[in-house]
Amino acid sequence: MIPKRSLFTLAKVLRGIPILGTLEGTPAARAGLRYGDILISVNGVRTTNVAEYVEAKAARTDGMDIVVFRAGEEQARELVYDELVDTDPQKILDELISLRIGNLDEGSDPTGQA
Repeated sequence: MIPKRSLFTLAKVLRGIPILGTLEGTPAARAGLRYGDILISVNGVRTTNVAEYVEAKAARTDGMDIVVFRAGEEQARELVYDELVDTDPQKILDELISLRIGNLDEGSDPTGQA
């Protein structure tokens, strides 16, 4: 398993968002996402930080078309939501901030290590 610090470095180089894991039963877990993947794009939009992710996610209410980097290659996947979800970008961003992961924008490392 790639160390967290290396995962953040790789994500920065690839201009993507590191995936630190998924919750069982979620659309992300059903799509096969796991620790170590790098989210490259959502709904055709490059996602280099959380704000771009939130904005791109809002483009659809039924799911997301994503591209992740895993094991040296990009892989396209589709996440399908169980039910219609609130995709208000500000509400999603507020939730992420409340979970203390809102600082995953480009150039920052939430582990506090430089």
